[in-house]
Amino acid sequence: MLLKNKKIDLSILFIMIIVLFIGMVSCSSGQVKSTAQKTEKFSWLSYEQALTKSKVENMPTLLYFYSNNCGWCQKMESENFGNKEIQDFLAKNFTSVRLNSDSSDIVTVDGEKMTERQLSTRVYEVRGYPSIWFLDNNNQQIANLPGYVPTDTFLSILHYIGEGFYKEYTFAEYMELQQKS
Repeated sequence: MLLKNKKIDLSILFIMIIVLFIGMVSCSSGQVKSTAQKTEKFSWLSYEQALTKSKVENMPTLLYFYSNNCGWCQKMESENFGNKEIQDFLAKNFTSVRLNSDSSDIVTVDGEKMTERQLSTRVYEVRGYPSIWFLDNNNQQIANLPGYVPTDTFLSILHYIGEGFYKEYTFAEYMELQQKS
């Protein structure tokens, strides 16, 4: 009787080991799958990083200029840049830079060092906040978007620029095409 119980115990132990092994294999293959399906996460880059990545990956750049005490900037950040759909689209289609127009942080522009404040006022001539500039992959200015923009309009603008429609259509024409489809 004692020998029979040992056989049962060993059989149960063997089955448990097989079940654990199968579980470990399926878990690890699930991890591989989820890693492969991972999407790029939205993040702000430095000015220099964004311009370099834009050229290498052939994508436009979004420059977001803000000021510390700007209520509309806070609204833009919470409603637009805090929006998951916008973040996902930016991560896939743009290099994005957040520039504080009150900052003395140094950036390099064509070999010249200047503050973010100087970049804002001298290079992009920003006069009000928030303000967004879109650049192509050669760092040429595409368009300026001054002021706060509601989320749905902002997303349409991102698609217009990010998917290259600006090369063929005015924004009004693009919006008309979107309404027809």
